[in-house]
Amino acid sequence: MYKRLLITFVASITTLIIILSSLLYYNYITSSIETVKEMKGNILSNISYSSVYMDNIAKKFCQSLMLNNSIMSFAYSKEQDILNISGAMKTLNNLTIPNSYIYSTYIYNKKIDTFLTTNTFYDSHDFFDKEIVAMLNSPQAAKSPSLYPIPRKIPVTNGSKVSDINVYTYLLFDTNNSKGDFDSAIVLNVDADWLRLTISSLDNKMGKDGNEIFVMDDKGEIVSHYSPDMFKQNISDQNYIRDVLLAKAPSGTFFKELHNKKYVVSYVSSDELKWKFISLTPYDTFFSSVKKNGFITLAFCLIVLIMGLLFAFLASKKLYHPIGTLTKGIKQKLGQDGKPEIQIDEVSFLSTAFAGIIDKTILLENMKRNTAPLLKNDFLKNLITGQTYLPLEKMSAKENELHIDLNFKNNLFLFMLKIDFYKDFVDQHNEKDRSLYKIGIANIAKEITNEHYRNEVIETTFDQFTILVDIEQLSEQSDPSMDIFQDIVAKIQFCVKKYLNISLTGTLGYVIESPDQIKYAYEKTLNLSMYRIKSGHYSLITPEMLKEVDDSSFLFPASKEKQLIDSLKLGSGEAAKEAFKDIIKSMEHSSYDTILTSVIFLFFSIYNSLNRIVEGSQSTFNAISIDFFNKVAGFETLEEIERTFFTLFDDIILLKDGTKDKKKNMIVDTVIDMIHANYSDKNLTLTSCAEALSISSVYLGKLFKNATGKSVAEFITTVRMENIKDLLGQTQMPINDILEKCGIEKSNYFYTSFKKYFGVSLTEYRLQNVKVNSEKEIR
Repeated sequence: MYKRLLITFVASITTLIIILSSLLYYNYITSSIETVKEMKGNILSNISYSSVYMDNIAKKFCQSLMLNNSIMSFAYSKEQDILNISGAMKTLNNLTIPNSYIYSTYIYNKKIDTFLTTNTFYDSHDFFDKEIVAMLNSPQAAKSPSLYPIPRKIPVTNGSKVSDINVYTYLLFDTNNSKGDFDSAIVLNVDADWLRLTISSLDNKMGKDGNEIFVMDDKGEIVSHYSPDMFKQNISDQNYIRDVLLAKAPSGTFFKELHNKKYVVSYVSSDELKWKFISLTPYDTFFSSVKKNGFITLAFCLIVLIMGLLFAFLASKKLYHPIGTLTKGIKQKLGQDGKPEIQIDEVSFLSTAFAGIIDKTILLENMKRNTAPLLKNDFLKNLITGQTYLPLEKMSAKENELHIDLNFKNNLFLFMLKIDFYKDFVDQHNEKDRSLYKIGIANIAKEITNEHYRNEVIETTFDQFTILVDIEQLSEQSDPSMDIFQDIVAKIQFCVKKYLNISLTGTLGYVIESPDQIKYAYEKTLNLSMYRIKSGHYSLITPEMLKEVDDSSFLFPASKEKQLIDSLKLGSGEAAKEAFKDIIKSMEHSSYDTILTSVIFLFFSIYNSLNRIVEGSQSTFNAISIDFFNKVAGFETLEEIERTFFTLFDDIILLKDGTKDKKKNMIVDTVIDMIHANYSDKNLTLTSCAEALSISSVYLGKLFKNATGKSVAEFITTVRMENIKDLLGQTQMPINDILEKCGIEKSNYFYTSFKKYFGVSLTEYRLQNVKVNSEKEIR
């Protein structure tokens, strides 16, 4: 087997490397050539499109002049009328200036032998463009191609110097008979530099490293070149140009030797203009990197081949040794060591031997997957919510299958844990972190309950855990067991608060004597847990609380409701708040449903009475109301309800008076004055400011943040820091006295805040001030 392994490795590696290196090099060369062809073809096509576009807009411009009344009035006039000429000249100038591609425009009136430009007019014998005069006076003038670009050079005088401007001239004749005679003509000179610059923008390598892109007509005369001096030069005698002119294909790419240097020649033809767009690219510019990569690839493949051969030798030797040893050992274990060998190689033998092991492993993994905690939680959740019901015999089977640490034949006890401040919990932690915290809560609850009873912790809703406890058989006196569960829940609350900083509210449920009572007990306990709204956060709710509930004597206090609404209408927020407190107090012995429906009823009464308190403010009031209603489902305690209503009252008062912004500014200004006056008070906080103004701290914090961009705490810190800065720079007071005067306690947090605020430590800042003061005294 060793020889077979070695030969196989060597042959495989050698063949693979040769094939792959050849394919890679060939594909790389081919793809590079195709990329160059496609790239140059795209550039030339874009240039062709730009040229055709130039041609189209030039034609349309000439045609638009032919339809212009002022222009045609001059073109048809039989005498030189100054008003007529002035109007036509102004119109021509206004139409020509916005078009950057136009160099100049002439209107020729043959009857009066006059040329009109954008700024003046000439008799033909005085006109500076003698070539165009000769063209128009030619007997064959009107028979020449109309609106076809004619490459020309126009003389331009700049002081004493005369230079030429390269243009494409378009002629449009107004013929008056079948012989081709014309009365007038439009001459449009398109700036050739416009096309040249367009080509340069499409190929930023033009004119560099031997790269050239130029345009020629079907006679081999250059009509555009990166060098303006090449304009109108005929290059049809060059070999590659003849190849392009004779080519039948509208576009193509070929390689050609030019001046002892290999070039990539690409061309694209334009049928409309009868122009050829040609690109010359030195072969080495694109393919030097291809050659370099080819040599690198070959060298790399050679190195890999040598290393592969060495690896094949070592791998064959090392691979066979453990395989041979393993095969021999397995045969000894199976008792086949002394039996005649069947013609089968070692790998096939090992494959057969391990097949049985793999089958058993898969079976074990499937069993493990079926016992996942998630399945157990889903089953128990469906069981307690009544979505699943099984006979007692099948329940026992599920206990074993899912490893449920309960015996449903015994008495069970159910209690719940709810996460307090759940909205804040969601805002502070992402979904992954929330899952980890919930796992931590479940583990703590299970471990503490396990100290007394077997149990299972089930996550029944996003903020609630239900714990089923196996209490076996209870005696008739159940009070001691209730005391135990009170201690268990209290310990869970303490540990979760200590280690996870999460507040929980516990609810003790009821004893379950048979599985069919689980759903009923869960629903009763769930209803009981809602009384957190009365007991508050971090509390323990027991069935005894229901004895205090008495809905029979409750009547919604309509008089207090009217008093509250009247106070809001009169703009008395404090009176409205007192009336609200009285309404809540009247519900202290009511059920959860009564409390919630009363709160909603009160909200709708306020809304119906006050939704049109100010003209034009209904949409704002609706927004306030929608925001309030969105919070109703998340109310956890009566204190939250009170804070939310008080904020609603404050918003309504400000909205009603129509001075919301003014009052907000007054409140913010008052708080700023309080901070400047009392910054030395260490107890100065958002809460103290809110109490001084008799408004909600939440409302004040939001108001101040919106107005100044800073929280109250940040603004207090800023004022204190600025006063510390002044005292450090202007006095020699000790640091402790300065801190005491500015209302700050000396602590590591202060030093960190100071350095963060000023960029240097407190000591460094004082030393800098001492140095500055010393320098001033010396001066």
